[in-house]
Amino acid sequence: MMQKRWKPLLLVALLLLPLLQGCGTAEGGIAVRELNQLNVVMLTGVDYDPKHKKFIITIQSVKPSREKGAAVKPESVYTARATGDTIMEASKNLRAQTSGKLVWFHSRVIIFGETLVKQHVMREVIDFFARNREIRYSSWVLISKGAAEDIVTAQPNSEVMMGYELVGIINNQGEWGRTVVVSQRDLINNYANPYIGFVTGQVKKIKGKDKKDKIIIEDAVVLNSFNPRDPIYNNVLDKKDVRALRMFQKFSKQEPEFVYSVLLDKKSERKFDTAVQIKIDNRKIKSVIENGRPKIMIDLFVQGTILESGAHVDIGKENTVIELERRIQNKIVGDMKKLLAKMQKEKVDIFEFSSIIHRQHKKYWREHKQHWREIYPNIPVHISIHWTNLRSGMINQAKAGEAR
Repeated sequence: MMQKRWKPLLLVALLLLPLLQGCGTAEGGIAVRELNQLNVVMLTGVDYDPKHKKFIITIQSVKPSREKGAAVKPESVYTARATGDTIMEASKNLRAQTSGKLVWFHSRVIIFGETLVKQHVMREVIDFFARNREIRYSSWVLISKGAAEDIVTAQPNSEVMMGYELVGIINNQGEWGRTVVVSQRDLINNYANPYIGFVTGQVKKIKGKDKKDKIIIEDAVVLNSFNPRDPIYNNVLDKKDVRALRMFQKFSKQEPEFVYSVLLDKKSERKFDTAVQIKIDNRKIKSVIENGRPKIMIDLFVQGTILESGAHVDIGKENTVIELERRIQNKIVGDMKKLLAKMQKEKVDIFEFSSIIHRQHKKYWREHKQHWREIYPNIPVHISIHWTNLRSGMINQAKAGEAR
């Protein structure tokens, strides 16, 4: 009876023996590396030298602390740079400069340099990152103004590492909403779609009032890398353009809040006298086919709060509220149509109208998709603003005797 109990245990021991023999070694088995033998990459920058046809990869990594929860120390942060004829070769050449094993599992941000994006080499770079199993698809992708290397090696504004700095700024975009930053997953999916363009945030170095360099993420770069004869780096959207783009599409779970300023008092000599904070409650976008041509219908449901007003008018009056709503919605629609005209002229569909038509009119899309570049610039777009609420703010509350 005892022998029958031992036979299964003996079999398991024999199966595990080869693994146990390789444990902790560099050959085979379950190799266990000490933390001080790792270099954890937190930030990756990729540039391209068109003169020498070389890829340049710059990383910022950190050696993990042995103590759980310990803060990152400046002396544990390490930056390395390598070049190669291919992006793969450049990444392999990094190993010649690092004593530790480079691991990309915690890399949160990838930066593509301006020169790289302007060249027709983006496909192989994106392919490299898509195939690399260590790099997470949730990593953020930015385009630098100038070289990505200059951003990776810059002194962060307030953090120990530039990687931490950029992640913090990106996380604030949900509230600020002056740029759009896509993940690597979105980049790969968009790049594979031959009918749309896409945008992502621009990171740049500027001089602050104290004459020191500061890193900021603002504006957005328009990418159109699908047709070899088209330019890749099409345009840069400024803060107003990005605001208009976020009216067309939802880019984050939380809709950002935007401030629109208008002149409400006709007798005022100021350019603006009233500021209203706007947030989108809902958007409905549909396409219709009229006389064989597609048309896009956009309905935006918005709410607003008056933040400040120096106008010498009674904001509580219904006629004043109606006039304020009219002026705000004219400004929203005007900004959206201005951006739309710019992108239709460039023949870059950053609004994903092709996807909307594809979903809602499959037969039409099958018959006309090969002519999308000619159809898109002439698509009429109708935009309607619907107010769900416009709050006058704390002044009326105070008049009503409500406590602040």
